[in-house]
Order: sequence, then C-alpha cells, then structure tokens
Amino acid sequence: MMKKFIPVIISSICGSLVFSALFIEGGYIDFNDFIGQFVTGLIVIPFVLVFGIPFSIMIDAIIRETKKYKPLIEFLLYVLSGVMGASIILLIFSLGDGISIFLEFKPFLILALSCSVPFGISSIIFKYVFKTVPSH
Repeated sequence: MMKKFIPVIISSICGSLVFSALFIEGGYIDFNDFIGQFVTGLIVIPFVLVFGIPFSIMIDAIIRETKKYKPLIEFLLYVLSGVMGASIILLIFSLGDGISIFLEFKPFLILALSCSVPFGISSIIFKYVFKTVPSH
C-alpha cells in the first residue's frame, strides 16, 4: 500500500503547483502570493485520495491480464482516469447549484491531468523500475 501513497504525495504536490499557476490573479506574481496559492492548492489532496487510489486499484486490476505494452496501456488509462475525474468533479459541482460550469472544463482538465499523469508515472516507475529484489 506504500506504493500508492508516494504517488499521492507526488501528484498532490504537482497538482498544487499547477493550481497555484492556473488560478493566481494579476500579472505580478510575488513569492508570498505563490506560496499562498500553493497552500490553497493543497485542497486537491482529498480529491487525489478519493479518486486516485480507487482508479489506481482499478487500473492495476485491468492491467493484470495484459501481456504486451503494459506500461503504455497503464499510462493511457491514467490519462483517461484524469479526464473522467475532471468530468465527475465538474458534474458534482454543477449539480450543487444548477449552473453548468462545463465552460471551466479546460482549467479543471489541466488540473486533473497534472494530478493523474504524475500519479501514473510514479506508480509505473515504482512498479516496473524499482522492482523488489527477493530476499535470499
């Protein structure tokens, strides 16, 4: 299970950085403003936990039977899960107040992909590159 929490940390940091870059207001960016937005961007952590770990478990179950191009298919499934996650979050937000916010799909998609792609890459690296060496 530790292989799932390190990608959560990495994707949360990447998502917070993208959040702070996407949603900062004004043309001049001060370091304090950037850090403030970065801390506000840590709100993506619950979304990464709620969507990232179940999607990762589902992707692992799908990939288990695959023989050829395993890392590539797994990466594409992580990208697809990012798109689905952005759609689900926007749908939940639009159900709350009845206003269609699908015009904001592009920033949410960028934010979701900035979380799902690092999650997928780090998960693939931990799975295929850092294979555990059996003890003697």
